[in-house]
Amino acid sequence: MIQVENIVLPNKPLSNFEIEDAVKKIGLKNFRVFFLRDTLPKKPKRNECAIMNLDDTSRDGTHWVAWFKRGDEKWYFDSFGLPPPTELNNYLGDVF
Repeated sequence: MIQVENIVLPNKPLSNFEIEDAVKKIGLKNFRVFFLRDTLPKKPKRNECAIMNLDDTSRDGTHWVAWFKRGDEKWYFDSFGLPPPTELNNYLGDVF
């Protein structure tokens, strides 16, 4: 088990339902929703954070990444340390 912000999470890959439950318990502000890389909206909000699976809607899902945007500041998180996919860079405007 892993404890984050007094929320206990299982030490295993998490489903979108488990992640969403943790986000609700933490009370994360400006959280949009979960996306697949081919379902991003046309425009980002001024302030937002979200989680995206690097797979597309034709597949079962692979790896979760996250971003946080406040105004023009943007942060991208990938536990493998890989750069953001083209779709996310196009959506947010270059993250890196």
